[in-house]
Amino acid sequence: MVQESASILRVPVVRSNILGVKVYRGFAKVCDLADISNADIYDQKNNPLGTQRDLSPAHAREAYEYVKTKDFGFWPEVFLCVRNRKCITYHVLSDELDDLGILEIDVAAATSGDTIAISRVDGNHRLHYGDGVEKGYVRITKLVSFCLAYDLNREEEIQLFKDINKNQKAMNTSHLDGIEVRLTSEDELKKRKPELYIAQRLHRDPTSPLHDRIYEGGKKPVGVDIPLRGLKSGIQYMLSRSTQLPRLLDSEAQYRVIRNYFSSVKEWQPKAWSNPKEYILLRGAGLWAVCFLGAHVIDRALVQDKFDIEYMLGILRSGREWDWGRKGDFVGFSGRGGALEISNRIARKLEDENKMSTDDLFRSIMSSD
Repeated sequence: MVQESASILRVPVVRSNILGVKVYRGFAKVCDLADISNADIYDQKNNPLGTQRDLSPAHAREAYEYVKTKDFGFWPEVFLCVRNRKCITYHVLSDELDDLGILEIDVAAATSGDTIAISRVDGNHRLHYGDGVEKGYVRITKLVSFCLAYDLNREEEIQLFKDINKNQKAMNTSHLDGIEVRLTSEDELKKRKPELYIAQRLHRDPTSPLHDRIYEGGKKPVGVDIPLRGLKSGIQYMLSRSTQLPRLLDSEAQYRVIRNYFSSVKEWQPKAWSNPKEYILLRGAGLWAVCFLGAHVIDRALVQDKFDIEYMLGILRSGREWDWGRKGDFVGFSGRGGALEISNRIARKLEDENKMSTDDLFRSIMSSD
């Protein structure tokens, strides 16, 4: 149990040596850990010996809201480093078990002065708002685990910071989206994240042209070539640019129209569908371009009260032929900007009901008095 006095924080701990690093491990309130520690932010001019990366306020707010609102959750261990040994005292509980004890932290000694007595090696974003100092943030009194290293010099502390961050493999974003699908009811997913609902339906619906082709994380099966996160982003672009899809109040209705659109794309570019490695249509900027283009094609169909595959295929085929190959018409296009440019180029060549493309309409307007 953590005991506190006016200026002393007493915490039961286990003392050990982990891979050559002397540490105390225990549990304490988030606000107490935030009180006694500080981030030594590196600044190439003002603090060239600093160890920490700059704070991301958004990331810190997310961490704060998580621990504040979660009744069931988990935080990785906060890793701190004692630079001033005078601010801590370790008391052994028994001679037989000298690695079990009480760690006393002198809060005043840890927080006074211009130098950092206890630094944050890993966990700065998790602790930043936890002390409740900034307006709008209450103190977090929930217990979390911590590891407090001691007898390290600055170079060793920096080395550990590098090792911790270098060895952390970023979580695959499609895997995270897949987990969210598994943890969220269908009705809630349709309301909160229609783009994710539609993306996973395109994967799981046997009638979808993308059935069993979308990667949801974990071990990647053969033939699964479209990341869920990439498709989700593309669907989000499509929904945000369409004027007609948002009028369909149920995500299932939106899904059925979008499914028909992808079926028309499959018939429009069958080689890209059957041999995706040789074409860009189903990956990266190509996939996003198809989604941007989808907003245009779907809107044209829906304003005519049409949403079937044949009608949208007719719109796609009304323009010129495009080479979607790796060395085709769209070499060098990348990212969201490249995808938008690809879709705009294609859309400008599509003919309208009066058989006039946007380019033809532009020339007609410019030639008029």
